[in-house]
Amino acid sequence: MKDGWRLMIPGPIELAEETRAELAKPIVPHYGADWTQFHNETIGLLRRIFLTDGDVFAIPGSGSAGLDAAIGSSLGKGDRLLVLSNGFFGDRIAQIARSYDARTAVCEVPADRPITVQELESAIAKQSDITSVAMVHCESSSGLLNPIAELTAWCKSRDLLTIVDAISSLGGIPLLMDEWGVDLCVSASQKCLEGPPGLALVAVGRDARSRIQDNTSPGWYLNLREWYAYAEKWADWHPFPITMAVPAFRALRKGVERVLEEGLDRRASRHQRVAVFVRRELERLGFCPCFPEGIASPTVIAVKGRRDLSATTLADRLRTEHGILVAGGMGEFKGKVFRIGNMGPQATQHRMRQLVEAVASMGSDGDKG
Repeated sequence: MKDGWRLMIPGPIELAEETRAELAKPIVPHYGADWTQFHNETIGLLRRIFLTDGDVFAIPGSGSAGLDAAIGSSLGKGDRLLVLSNGFFGDRIAQIARSYDARTAVCEVPADRPITVQELESAIAKQSDITSVAMVHCESSSGLLNPIAELTAWCKSRDLLTIVDAISSLGGIPLLMDEWGVDLCVSASQKCLEGPPGLALVAVGRDARSRIQDNTSPGWYLNLREWYAYAEKWADWHPFPITMAVPAFRALRKGVERVLEEGLDRRASRHQRVAVFVRRELERLGFCPCFPEGIASPTVIAVKGRRDLSATTLADRLRTEHGILVAGGMGEFKGKVFRIGNMGPQATQHRMRQLVEAVASMGSDGDKG
């Protein structure tokens, strides 16, 4: 594959220079007093981004590995999960959950709108034995934002454990884990946190911790009960059960420092402001945003193709004529929309203006300029 593409996809993102420099450093051991101090400090910084007093684990793997860990570790004997799904990644959660428990219930909502509390309440009324609810914050397959604060508040009022996929939102969209009552929150290194691919991040609130440590769920590598055990018994030199992905972890630390240096509020405002700019500029060129402001994600901008310039053709021409990579739609949006990652260093008017100008230079499907 060609080097030097300008990545404007919804992750992985292009890294800041100081973050890339971390990846080039010599490998150091993933254990010992120095590494353990560095690891623990980094976990402390991640807590400030999750906005939690709970625990955070960095697990070598993709965001899906984090979801697997959160779901598999928290489902004990007698537990039953309800998955709220209005898109590809909601369906992914359901697929993971059903690998542990075929009784997993799914509340399927049309992919063109957010999940409502009324739909959650109706689904629970039909499934009296539900003990946990899982949902996606930013459904990145379509660029739709779900009202997580409202959904988790309702769940907590019924003493239901909540699991949230924040893979495409953490660090770019407001998410207050403890205040909103999120028990398990999953993210990944390669999106708004400005790190390279390779680390799943799982934040565990106090209620979820006791659930995990008390149950007898299967598995080892992705079982958070094992991660808790090693965090305690090897606390002073190797506080995790595996070989840590040292370069990825050190690079993530740089990304996390950049997030906190900017500040969560300012950062969320920047992502929102730039997303509005892109959607308005593309609308001016005749493209229709997938969703209106208010339910459209600030980090994943999804736009429908024009009648004379399809989403697929536009993405192909951006790649071949301008060296810019955007993504296509997923699930039922495949072939209908193109998706732009508005994350971290990508989320600036300067970067996005270059993209808009490239789109503006195109004619119709039959006109190659």
